[in-house]
Amino acid sequence: MSGRGASEVFVLRPGSVGDDLDAVTPALTRAFAEARRALEAGRPVAVVVAARDLLGQGSPVDAAVATGLLGMVRALGIEGVKPGWRVNVVAGGEGDDEAVAEAIAMLGRSSSITGQLLQVGGANLGKVVP
Repeated sequence: MSGRGASEVFVLRPGSVGDDLDAVTPALTRAFAEARRALEAGRPVAVVVAARDLLGQGSPVDAAVATGLLGMVRALGIEGVKPGWRVNVVAGGEGDDEAVAEAIAMLGRSSSITGQLLQVGGANLGKVVP
């Protein structure tokens, strides 16, 4: 997990926990603590997750972490309206690094987007076949 600069978006990139059920609670707790610290310091937060995890295409445990993070972001977005917190999820797939970076930059410029899921790239495309 990493973030840079006082006025830049704080980017959380929780890694895969694979099939380790015991890693779920620490991963979510760590993400919450880091996001809360950044938000209280006045920084917008972007939580970057794998789109495949949100779509249930990876391990069930990684899906649990990704959806838990999405729930956390939505709750922080709602609870942080008065203090002006901006916290969002960006979901992308392999090879979507540029699209993820563009979404993060856009979120850094926005003063009103919070508690949202931004799916970028093509990970969610082509799932319905006629």
